[in-house]
Amino acid sequence: MMRLDPSLRLSRLVVLKGGQRAYDEEFHTGVNIIRGVPGEGNSVGKSTIADMIFYALGGDLTQWKPEAASCDQVLAEVVLNGSVVTLRREIAEASQQPMWIYFGDFTTANGAGPDGWQRYSYRRMSDRESFTQVLFRLMDMPEVPAEAEGNITMHQLLRLMYVDQMTPVDRIFRAERNDSALRRQAVGDLLCGVFDTRLYPAQLKLREKEKAYEAATQQYGALNRVLTAAGEAFNLDFVETRRRNLEADIATMLTEIQALKGHRFDERQLAPGQSSIVATIKVDLDRVNGDISDLQVLIGQLTYNIADADTLIDEIQRTLARLREGEVASSALGPINFLFCPSCFSPLRDADHDHQCKLCRSDVEPASDRSRFARMRNELEMQLKESNQLQAKRRDDLAAAKAKVGKLTGVRDTLASEYLNLTRNYLTEADAQIDRLNSRLGYAERELIELQRERQLAQQLAELSQARAELNEDITRLKENIVTWREQRDRHQDSVYRLIQGRTAAILAKDIHTEAEFTEESDVYFDFSEDRVTVNGKSGFSASSLTVIRNAFHVALHWVSCTSPIVRYPRFLLLDNIEDKGMTEQRSQNFQRLIAAISESIETDHQIIFTTSMVDPGLDMSAMTVGERYSFSNKALKIDL
Repeated sequence: MMRLDPSLRLSRLVVLKGGQRAYDEEFHTGVNIIRGVPGEGNSVGKSTIADMIFYALGGDLTQWKPEAASCDQVLAEVVLNGSVVTLRREIAEASQQPMWIYFGDFTTANGAGPDGWQRYSYRRMSDRESFTQVLFRLMDMPEVPAEAEGNITMHQLLRLMYVDQMTPVDRIFRAERNDSALRRQAVGDLLCGVFDTRLYPAQLKLREKEKAYEAATQQYGALNRVLTAAGEAFNLDFVETRRRNLEADIATMLTEIQALKGHRFDERQLAPGQSSIVATIKVDLDRVNGDISDLQVLIGQLTYNIADADTLIDEIQRTLARLREGEVASSALGPINFLFCPSCFSPLRDADHDHQCKLCRSDVEPASDRSRFARMRNELEMQLKESNQLQAKRRDDLAAAKAKVGKLTGVRDTLASEYLNLTRNYLTEADAQIDRLNSRLGYAERELIELQRERQLAQQLAELSQARAELNEDITRLKENIVTWREQRDRHQDSVYRLIQGRTAAILAKDIHTEAEFTEESDVYFDFSEDRVTVNGKSGFSASSLTVIRNAFHVALHWVSCTSPIVRYPRFLLLDNIEDKGMTEQRSQNFQRLIAAISESIETDHQIIFTTSMVDPGLDMSAMTVGERYSFSNKALKIDL
């Protein structure tokens, strides 16, 4: 059997609970029927299996039936463009669950343990790919941007490949919240092979540009109204010119101030002849200051020496006084005879003769005591005299130094006064000029701050105006491109759509004739963005007829994909509502036979999986069935809740 790509085929589905296989069935090409026992085929797990297939292939499912929610994992061995891979996902109520992918069949993957499995998130994460990117690459499916949520995902494709029971029968896509007409159209165009890679991104960009233009217009209008109410009108060029001129003035004033500060004492500013006078006065002033400083040092030294000498003279005078007192006592008392040593109190032995000391045992002349007193007094008197003479000279020197300092101080004050008189006028004039410049500088800086505020407002207005102009140009260009590209797409689309419409009508024509309008000449119309199919402009059919119309459209789309190489629909269809909405057994079985006949007529590899509790007897015993007949006592999932 020939294969057209992209192609997707489910080979095996395994559901695990607690490590045990709650479901494990192989699927095949062509029609796969999951069926229940007639009369008790409802609520036996067929839709749960359909949901498991949808989820295993990448659908986003959060509302699980209790039986399914009790399971742990679902694994699917699939063939993508001829390559066998095994997919695994954890069953969880949280949305956007990741997927593990093993490049090999289920048996090999099951024996590989954790090795060989690669985890991919639902969405791309910076440099990490999503599982949609991997699956799209395996199916050679182009990546298509889809608004803020990123590119078109596997989940979005499956919304057009899985017909469930929960979606209203008048809808084409599987229902979900926050749906987008633009996204539905992109998915439909992508799977029908008429997707223009330029058109959908351009439509998204147009929507963004129009929103941005509206926001910019509102901001521009609001700001303009505020400024008009305040009586202000801003022109960015005018404000910029004022700002540049003002900044130049400020720079000039700062330069002038710095120059004035640096040249306030510049002698070149003195009048002719005054420079030498000021210089001479300054030299004299420096010299006088030096002399005063030297004299002050001398005065300090003399003052210290005089104080020190006064202390010495006082001590000499006290010694002389004691010496005189000792001499008087010695004359009155004569030699002193000690009986005991005044140091150790030992008895002293008698002297050897009368002129011997009983303490030191030396010979003593009677007149020698007076001589010693005299010599000592003389020496002290001479020392006292010399000290007094030196002290008098020091006092004279001190007085002279102080007097000289007094005179030099007067000279210094005179010179300083004269120097200040010569220079004071220049200092005052420079300072006054600096003050005037600082005053002007303050006004200029305040004006600059105000100009900065005006500049910001003017710039904001200008930017908003520029943004509006650019956005308007972008919008105009995008609209022109979209019209051109849409016309090109429409021409290409017409041929594919006519095929789908014709085959939908052909299928409807073979429905049991409860609806007279179902003929091969029926005018079938469908619109992906509007998410609807009509027949002869009419949508008010019975619920069961709407179910037939919806299923006929999906079978026709699948059928066309199997005969038209340009269509990107992956030749895979999953139907879970064959006899939905009170359809009779006869009508359901007729539709089942139609599906089987179409499948048998297709010469390319394809797969159609449908569930039914009213299986046609002729199909029931064929190779088209998958698994057992399920009933209340033999449900699809082999679990005990």
